[in-house]
Amino acid sequence: MISPDLFRKLALSFNNVEEKPHFNKTSFRINGKIFATLDSQKKTVSLKLSLVDQSIYCVIKPSMASPATGAWGKQGWTVLYIEKISKTILTEASKKAFNMAAQKEKKLIMKTGEQIQTLHPDKNKTNKKISLDKYNTIKGQLLIILKNAELTHTELMEQLYQNVKDKFDGGVQWYGETVKLDLEARKIVERTGTKPDRYRLRTTKP
Repeated sequence: MISPDLFRKLALSFNNVEEKPHFNKTSFRINGKIFATLDSQKKTVSLKLSLVDQSIYCVIKPSMASPATGAWGKQGWTVLYIEKISKTILTEASKKAFNMAAQKEKKLIMKTGEQIQTLHPDKNKTNKKISLDKYNTIKGQLLIILKNAELTHTELMEQLYQNVKDKFDGGVQWYGETVKLDLEARKIVERTGTKPDRYRLRTTKP
């Protein structure tokens, strides 16, 4: 039997997932897009799946899964009854829902070709939306700088400035801080927790 807490841990195990209230339910989001909701009282999980995946899960065992009512069901939203579903199937379905939401965000960024919504390590704060080209330039330089060194904030920003000042159009310090916060949120860069605090690349997976 799968408990609501077990599903919560499963949903939060995917990269960059946020947990937020959604009416009388709990929602799980990737870059603001909901891919799953949890109703702890009814012990149900709703996942945004493709219509093909929805039909497969509903056919496997109707008592385990059913389309959401109305237009939501026609969009792929599928209700799973966590007391009647195996952990293996729930994990598989949740991963499909997460990947579909993440892929839509990726396509949106590629379509615009101009901006990316950066993340913030404090999930209660919203980071800046910036040029994708500038994001990639600053990110690449930060990763190169931190590859073999642990640096204080001042040292890191100064080295970044020296590396890009002659070829970067914009405030290096501003973009550097924005992208650094994004890399912390994505658990690519971390702080040492020492005095003074230093930044380094993560050597282990989050």
